[in-house]
Amino acid sequence: MNRTRATLRAAVSGALVSAILLLAGGPAAAHVTISASTTAAGATALVRLEVPHGCAGSATTELAVRMPAGVSELTASSTDRWVAEAAGESITFRTDDPLPDALRDEVAFSVRLPDEPGAELVFPIVQRCEEGESAWTEVAEDAASREQLDMPAPVIVVTGADGSEGSDGSAPTAAAGPGDGRLMAYGAVGVLAAGCLASGAVLVMRRRRA
Repeated sequence: MNRTRATLRAAVSGALVSAILLLAGGPAAAHVTISASTTAAGATALVRLEVPHGCAGSATTELAVRMPAGVSELTASSTDRWVAEAAGESITFRTDDPLPDALRDEVAFSVRLPDEPGAELVFPIVQRCEEGESAWTEVAEDAASREQLDMPAPVIVVTGADGSEGSDGSAPTAAAGPGDGRLMAYGAVGVLAAGCLASGAVLVMRRRRA
């Protein structure tokens, strides 16, 4: 094998290794997320809660969700895996068939949203596992600092009935849907891999000219 081929192979291998490492690290860092069928003021929203992993490798046995002030008419249905129990301002999903750390799953409940556009609804969630628990309860002072939290509580911002801006003049914002972060991470991996390959190709061309 000549030097040019060896250099190209090394560049390709480096790009692939970087992509694999980033993909492997993405799901492990994923947050518990919620997504709403609507964020319109006064509407009844179906809220889906996605669990991306367990607690430091331990299987998930329970999800306890506290409702924010202003929502009403809380209802939920059990699934093949999860038994839903609503009580006052909270709802708990329990299972006798623990969700393995490597698997994703979702549960859902419905609430009537407040009538006032612009309201920020925070849903603190405690994820309990066979060993330990993860408290997704951190609340940021503002949207800018929310990205810095390690264990953020999911948030929904109520919009106008027609999807217009809230009363505070801010643009409508819906809760991050399941998988949004993964898509961004995978896109970044693709860009990184392409960049590594391009760098390898430039290196090969320079060696040939030399």
